[in-house]
Amino acid sequence: MEHERCVPATPEAIARAAQIIADGGVIAFPTDTVYGLACDLFNPAAVRRIYTIKGRSHAMPLIAMIADTSRWDAVAATVPSGARILSERWWPGPLTIIVPAHRQVPAEALGGGATLGVRIPDHPIALALLREANRPLATTSANRSGHPAACSAQEVADTLGDMVDLILDAGPGAQGVPSTVVDCTVTPPRILREGKLTAAMLGLLR
Repeated sequence: MEHERCVPATPEAIARAAQIIADGGVIAFPTDTVYGLACDLFNPAAVRRIYTIKGRSHAMPLIAMIADTSRWDAVAATVPSGARILSERWWPGPLTIIVPAHRQVPAEALGGGATLGVRIPDHPIALALLREANRPLATTSANRSGHPAACSAQEVADTLGDMVDLILDAGPGAQGVPSTVVDCTVTPPRILREGKLTAAMLGLLR
C-alpha cells in the first residue's frame, strides 16, 4: 500500500511542503544525489527533530540548501573567494561548500563547530521547493544513520515511516552518490569528501 504521506511532487504538493516547513515541520524531498530531509534552517526545534528522525549524532553538522547564490549572505558570515569561484562554476550541482557560518544559524545545525556546508541542488523539484519555501533549508539524507541512502520516495517511507510530515515523490531518479564536500575556509580549498565531482574535475587536491 502506498504510504499516505508520500505524494507526487506536483506544484500543489510542493506548496504544501513549503507550508509544512514554515510551520516547523520536516519533509522528505528528491535531490540530484539522494532523497533528503529538510526543515527551516533557522528553526532550532525543527533542526533537532531532523537529528531525532535520522538518529544522527549531534556532533555531525547538517547541510544548508539555498535557492541561488544571492542567498549566500543569509547563511555565511563571509564567502571566501574560492567558495564564490566554485559556486559560480558548479552550482546548481552535487557540490557542498564549507564556509564560516552566519551568526544567526542555530548551533543545533553546526555540530558544535562554526562552519556550515552549503549547496544548491541540481534537481527541479528541490529547486522549486527552495523557491517556494523562500528560506534556507537544513538538510541531510533521508535515511537512518548508518543505513544506505534512500534513492526513492518509497525507500524513505519504508525506513522513516510516519516520522516525517510529507514525502515528495519524484520517482527513483536519485543516484545515491553523495555530493563532493570542499572546505573553503582554508587556502587553497581542500576536498573533505569526494563524491559525484572528482578532485580532477574541480581542479583541487584531496
